[in-house]
Amino acid sequence: MATIHIEEIQKLLAERGEKDAQPWSGGGYFLEIRFDDSLRPPPVAVDQEFANKVITADSPFGHVTIQFDSHGQLKSIDLS
Repeated sequence: MATIHIEEIQKLLAERGEKDAQPWSGGGYFLEIRFDDSLRPPPVAVDQEFANKVITADSPFGHVTIQFDSHGQLKSIDLS
C-alpha cells in the first residue's frame, strides 16, 4: 500500500510554485486533491447514497470539503 501525508503533498506543490497549498503561506490557503480523470471512461455506480453529495468537516489543516460525483465516487477533497 502506498501512503503519503498531506504535508508531503503541500511541500511538493509549494516546490512547484503553488504557495497557497500551505496553511502558513500568509497569502490565503486552498488545496484541492482531485480524483476524477477525464481520460477514463465514466465509472459504474459505486454507492448511489453518495451520488452528488458534499461532506464538510473541520480538521487540523483547516476546513475540509469532500465531493462525490454523480456515480457516488470520490471526486475531490478541498482544504481551506
